Amino acid sequence: MRVLYNKELSTLPSQLSIPQWHSFFTIYKKRMGLAKYKEKRWFNQTPEPEGGKAKGGELRFVIQKHDASHLHYDFRLEMEGVLKSWAVPKGPSTDPEVKRLAMMVEDHPYDYRSFEGIIPEGNYGAGTVIVWDEGTYVSGNEDIAADKKSQEKDLLKQLHSGKIKFILKGKKLKGEFALVKAHGRGENGWLLMKLEDKYASTADITEKDKSVVSNKTIEKIAATSGNVWHSNKVAAKKTTTKKSAVKKSAPVKTATKSAKKKVEEDIEVIGDASVNELLEKGKKQVFPHDLKPMLATRVEEAFDNKDWLYEIKWDGYRALAYMQKGKAELRSRNNLSFTQKFSAIAQALQEEWKGDAILDGEIVAVNDDGLPDFQSLQSFLKNGRSAKLAFYVFDILWYNGKDLTALPLIERKTILQNLVPESDVIIFSDHIIGDGKAFFKIALKKGLEGVMAKDMQSEYYIDHRSKSWLKIKNTQKLEAIICGFTEPRKSRKHFGAIILGKYNGSKLEYIGHSGSGFTEKTLKDVYQKLQPLIIKKAPFDTAPKTNMPVTWVKPQLVCEVTYTEWTQDRLLRHPIFLGLREDKTAATEKNEKVLKAPGRKELTAKDAKVAQRKRRFRSVK
Repeated sequence: MRVLYNKELSTLPSQLSIPQWHSFFTIYKKRMGLAKYKEKRWFNQTPEPEGGKAKGGELRFVIQKHDASHLHYDFRLEMEGVLKSWAVPKGPSTDPEVKRLAMMVEDHPYDYRSFEGIIPEGNYGAGTVIVWDEGTYVSGNEDIAADKKSQEKDLLKQLHSGKIKFILKGKKLKGEFALVKAHGRGENGWLLMKLEDKYASTADITEKDKSVVSNKTIEKIAATSGNVWHSNKVAAKKTTTKKSAVKKSAPVKTATKSAKKKVEEDIEVIGDASVNELLEKGKKQVFPHDLKPMLATRVEEAFDNKDWLYEIKWDGYRALAYMQKGKAELRSRNNLSFTQKFSAIAQALQEEWKGDAILDGEIVAVNDDGLPDFQSLQSFLKNGRSAKLAFYVFDILWYNGKDLTALPLIERKTILQNLVPESDVIIFSDHIIGDGKAFFKIALKKGLEGVMAKDMQSEYYIDHRSKSWLKIKNTQKLEAIICGFTEPRKSRKHFGAIILGKYNGSKLEYIGHSGSGFTEKTLKDVYQKLQPLIIKKAPFDTAPKTNMPVTWVKPQLVCEVTYTEWTQDRLLRHPIFLGLREDKTAATEKNEKVLKAPGRKELTAKDAKVAQRKRRFRSVK
C-alpha cells in the first residue's frame, strides 16, 4: 500500500499550492485503502470481515440496515476492489423530490457486502446489521462501454468530480440514482437522490424491512443471529441472545409531503455516530474567555505510529477564534488581540461560521502560487501590503455550551470537520494517520515548515506544552534570538547584520549573524525595536569575533531564519532573515526539550496529571 502511495506522490510537482495539498490528502486517503477500516476494529472481537477480493464481471452494490447508536442505512458501491460507503440516516427514497443526506465514511472490504449479524457491544458500530438490498449497478453514462473496467473508470471519475449518476439493479431499488456532494456539509457530506424514471415512486421503500438474504427483520436477526463473536471463536453457532443486549432505536419517520422538497439533515451521521452524539460527550460549560492554547513539544525526528495523526505545520501566526452571539474575536497564543490586525479573518468567521464556538488554528498568508509565505504575512502586518489570508483550523475547544477539551482529538476533529463552512478563508486542516516518516519527507520536499504529530486519543490541555502533541520541524529553518547588531557598511542604513543566538538548555550560545533578507523597511523597523534593548556587555559567556563593531542588546526579540547547514563549530551557514516572530518570546526558547520518537504509554500519564491541574473551564452543575 505504501509503495503505491509513494509512487503516486513522486509524480507531484516540486512545490504544492494550497489546493494541491487538499488533493494530496484525497490521494493519500485513497491509497490508504482499508487502513482506516482496520484501525477501528478488533477482528478477534467482531464477526466483520477483514478483506475479500472482488469477483465477477459486474460491479456490485449493497445497502445494509444498521441499528447502531442511531438506526441508519449504509450505502455501498464497489470501486477499486473495495466498497465506497455512505451512511444514510433516513435510508434511501424512491421519490425524486426527496434528497437524503449521505455522509461518506471509510472504505469497507469487498466481503462486507454479505455481512449480516451482530457487532458486539464495545466495538465500533456495535449493533445489528442486515443486508437490506443488494445487486449490481452500472454508470448512468450511456456512452461508456459495458465492460467492468470501463464502467469503474468512469464511475471513479464521477466520484472525484463530486457527482455520481448510476443505475441500480437490486431486489428493492431499481433505476437511476445520483450521489452529489452537498456544499456546506463538510468534506464528507453528500446527497442521495432518485432520478425520474419508471421506477420512481412516492411510496416509502424502507417499509420493506426484511433482509434480502435471510428474509428476516433487523429485530429478528438481533434475537436469533449466530453471526456474533464469542470469546473463543469469531462466529458462534446459532444462538439466542437477549433482546436487551442490542440497543433499539426509534422507528424512522417518513417524510411528509410538505417536507419532501427539503433536504432531510436533522441527523449528521459520521460513520456510525452522529455529530450530535459526539457533542453530548462534552460537559456543559459557560463560554470561557482568555484561554491560552495547548503547545507542542519538539521531537528530534519523524516517526510512524498508527495511533497518531499528522498535520501540516503551517508557517503563520497561531490564533484562538472566539465566536459568540454572532461576533468573532481572534486572540494570539499570548492572549493579545488579533481581531483588528486580521479583520478579514474575523469578518469571515462572523459571516460564515454558525453557532458559538472556540477554535484553534493558524493564520497563514499564501503567495501567488498558493504556497504559505511568512514574509508576505510580515509585509501585510508591517507595511499594509495586500495578502491572501487563510485561517487553517485544526481543533475545537468549545461548541454551543459544551466543553470539548476532554474528548479524544480524533473526535474533536470529526466534529470540527463537519462544522467548518465551505470557505476560501476558513479551512479545515486535514491530516493523515500512521505514516509520519513518509509525510515528513514529502512536507520537506514541498518546502513546508514541518509536520505536527498528535496522539489521536489526546485531550486538549489548556496552556500546557504537551507530549501528546509533537512538532517535527524542517531543520533548514529555525527561530533565533537577536543578541546584537553590527555597524552598516557603505550606503546601507541602520545596521549591517544581526547577531543570532540560541539557547542550549539555559545557556545562550552564539550561532552566527545574518545581513541578508532585509528590505529598507525591515532594516528600519528592526533597528527601532532594538534601540530600547541596548546593553553594554554581550549576552554570551564569551563575545564572538565580528568583522564590524557590535552593539549588544538584551536577548528578547525572536526572528525566523533559513540556512543551508550547520558547520562543525555549530554555526549557521548562510542564514537569511525571514521576519520577526512577535508572537513568540525569547523566554520560551529556554530549556526547550527535544524528545526521541515517542512510545505511547509514556505520553499520556503525565499529561493526564497536568490536565487535572490545568483545566481552566468550570463545569455548570
